[in-house]
Amino acid sequence: MSDLIQRFTFADLPIRGEIISLEKSFQTICDQHQYSKTLRHLLGEALAATALMAEIIKIEGRVSLQLQSPSQVKLLVTECNNHGHIRGVMHPLDPEVSDYNFKQWTQGGTLAITIEPEQGHRYQGIVSLEKESLSECLEDYFTSSEQLPTYLKLFVGENRINGVFLQAMPDDSSQQKDKAAAFEHVTTLAETITDEEALSLSHHDLLYRLFHQDKVTLYDAKPIQFQCGCSRERNERALLTIEPQELMQLAEEHDGKVELVCDFCSKKEVFTQQEIAELVTTNQGSQSVN
Repeated sequence: MSDLIQRFTFADLPIRGEIISLEKSFQTICDQHQYSKTLRHLLGEALAATALMAEIIKIEGRVSLQLQSPSQVKLLVTECNNHGHIRGVMHPLDPEVSDYNFKQWTQGGTLAITIEPEQGHRYQGIVSLEKESLSECLEDYFTSSEQLPTYLKLFVGENRINGVFLQAMPDDSSQQKDKAAAFEHVTTLAETITDEEALSLSHHDLLYRLFHQDKVTLYDAKPIQFQCGCSRERNERALLTIEPQELMQLAEEHDGKVELVCDFCSKKEVFTQQEIAELVTTNQGSQSVN
């Protein structure tokens, strides 16, 4: 089992769930930036949480999580689209920090969830950073924004992440009292998961261990993989946001070229002065026609 996400439901309970395991994609993202074990913990949690949210929200597009603070986490960005492609980057204040403390690392910061459908309007929600962990903050966000009781548990090993997401079903005919009892039942069981079990058992075996007395249906697995969305075309659009004269001057100051490096995957794109001049000329021509 490698990088997979799966949906599951209960036949007799108004609860839905998702379970995720990340390994290869997590290692790839961490190795690109040589993150320490301590930094990997928060980045891993954010990657798994973002992929779970993308699957729960179910849009044709992408979901991103962005955290900024004047404390340890200057910037953390993770993204996942409907194809299961994830990427992430983190800029810490201290790359060698030894103790992981979510609340201290994010003190004075902001956490936003952005939903960007391919068709339709972009939506952004702000998440409170009052809790002791990322998962608790996201639980509160879903509970308050969707009015649906939500449970999120994340497990991070050195090279592996697992996560379990549980949520009361929307628009269910069950009475609120019954829904609350069902949610308490499944979350009480989920709280018994140990780190060792979460990081070693298959999705099927873990769910059986937890809910073997309930009728659970585990649906087909969806693969998750690292894939960066950077491209030369995107870099061209970024360059065109700079005034042409300033752009040409920038190239002159750097031996006749401009280099752009992707913050996520570290891929480098080089544009020569001639290529920049052609890009500017083409863009000005298309603007005049329009």
